[in-house]
Amino acid sequence: MDLKNQIELELYFADHFDTILFPVLADIYFRQEDYRRARKVCNIGLGYHENDPEGRFLLAKVEKAEGNLKESERELEHSLKYAPDNIYAAIMLCEIKTVLGRSPSRLLTCWKKVASLNPFNQTAKEFIAKMEANKSQQKTKPIKVKPTKSTKNKNIKSNDESLNVSVRLATFTLVNVLKNQALFYQALEVLDLLEKKGEDPDMIRLERDSIKNLIKSSEKEDKKK
Repeated sequence: MDLKNQIELELYFADHFDTILFPVLADIYFRQEDYRRARKVCNIGLGYHENDPEGRFLLAKVEKAEGNLKESERELEHSLKYAPDNIYAAIMLCEIKTVLGRSPSRLLTCWKKVASLNPFNQTAKEFIAKMEANKSQQKTKPIKVKPTKSTKNKNIKSNDESLNVSVRLATFTLVNVLKNQALFYQALEVLDLLEKKGEDPDMIRLERDSIKNLIKSSEKEDKKK
């Protein structure tokens, strides 16, 4: 069977729901941005192979693409339990934990895992060095709250916290994930980083306008309440 042939895989999967090859078909759907089918194949396959690390990783990517970060975090942790050497899953988990605002100690553990798999990962090196420097000074600095116009808005109150994401993690995908989570001001921060990286200025401008409109709509809804 040609594993690159979608039709062959679909026909085989239809007759063999218990096949260990289900992540291959799920990945094809994922790359086509057909998240519904990718999720369905993963759920069926994981029903037979609950701890398949590739299946869990694919499902984590689907959850992330659809903005379900907590579910993605859970799937990544499950995947890494059975495939601890998956550097891509480890980095993705760090990125998601950062967006979710997990504690510095949990982030440190996460980035140390990345560093153990790839000692040359610059983001991991920088984060670990910063944390160790803070420990050496015996100071625990709280997360700085960045004042914004949304401080009275209960629906997007989490936007008051600065994301402090590394330039290396700044992507348009991350911007979309933040928008889906209603973390509008953090999304604007990532756009600033993308601008510094020299990314597409037209795309950045469109995203900024879109986010500003979302903020206005959210504030209007809050006033009605």
